[in-house]
Amino acid sequence: MANNVAHPVPSIRQLREFGLVVGSLIAVVFGWLLPALHRHPPIVWPFWVGIPLFILGLCAPSLLRHPYRAWMALGHALGWVNGRIVLGVVYWVVLQPIALVMRLSGHDPLRRRWDPSASTYRELRKPGSINLNTPF
Repeated sequence: MANNVAHPVPSIRQLREFGLVVGSLIAVVFGWLLPALHRHPPIVWPFWVGIPLFILGLCAPSLLRHPYRAWMALGHALGWVNGRIVLGVVYWVVLQPIALVMRLSGHDPLRRRWDPSASTYRELRKPGSINLNTPF
């Protein structure tokens, strides 16, 4: 999973946004929203994680450089895995059934069938009007 992409140094603004957004989301979603949806009392540990991230985002965003890089590495790895899963599902759920139906019905969109009586497989193009304003 190694790649040669140079990771730019995050700016202070990016680090501040990371601290504010991630700190808020961890505290609100995991500390209050998810427990409330399951009719449980609020959980304390997400606030112990989220509030310091929020405060560091406000006061000292440069201290969030290493958590930011870890978060981005996690996001990159999850994106790599999810991309392959989504593309695999699309291939097997959409493209393979279409190909199977086309083969079973005898449809040949590229016209690759062998014709022993044909002297050539070249298809002559009908010349169209020449218009340089709309070349395609």
